This record gives sequence, C-alpha cells and structure tokens, in this order.
Amino acid sequence: MQPFGSPGLDQAEAVEDGTALIGNLTPAGANGPIPPEQRKALAQRIGADWNRISSAVAELFATGVPENDPRTQQVIHEHYRWLCHFWTPDRSSYLRLAEMYVNQPKFRRRIERRKPKGMADYLRDAMITYAWAKLR
Repeated sequence: MQPFGSPGLDQAEAVEDGTALIGNLTPAGANGPIPPEQRKALAQRIGADWNRISSAVAELFATGVPENDPRTQQVIHEHYRWLCHFWTPDRSSYLRLAEMYVNQPKFRRRIERRKPKGMADYLRDAMITYAWAKLR
C-alpha cells in the first residue's frame, strides 16, 4: 500500500517520536537501558514503523475500507505488534488506549498530523474490533 498523501513524519520527527516513546526500553535479555549508539537506530526504526502503519490506516480510512475489514484488521495487528516494543496490551488496556487516542487532544493531534481528519476515530473503532476479536 502506498503512503497516504505526504509522508507521516519526516525523518527528524520520526526519530524524535521514536525516542520519546522508547524511554529506557530494555531489549529482551539485556541487563540495562539501550546504549546511546543503538538508541537512535532503534528510534528511527520504530518511527519508520509508525509512519508505515499510520499511512496504511490513513489510506484505508480515506478509501472507505470499513474498520472491521480484514485489510484494516491486518494493519491494526501490525499496530498491536508495534506497541509490543513498549508494553504488551491486553484487551482492557488496548481498549483504553483506543479511547485515549480519541479523547486526549495530544494523541488526536499526533495521529491526525498530516492525515485525514477523523482518522483517530477510525483507528479507535478498528482497535476496538481487534481487541474484542483477538485479545483477552
């Protein structure tokens, strides 16, 4: 799927967002925070993953694909897996996150930055469908 409109975040924004999300993420099996030299590369990868996922959601939303369509649910699965870089949501926490994406202005702005207005609502609805179908 081609990215929707202009790119989601530029390289600097993706690194900044990725770094903000990473915090002191500790890779599995490691005994401490990520070394600074690896932190930027990880932030870039996580930021690029978010760009890809959010662009795919925006494209599905803009073309009228329903939130419960298998194509949308596949992208939401990728979103769920992306979140697992930071924590592993269960159904309840994923549902709360879905609501937070819509009800917290900071998150709505971040989600809809350079994306279609209403995408946060679409993302929430798709996440709710996913949570009830796939999570416990």
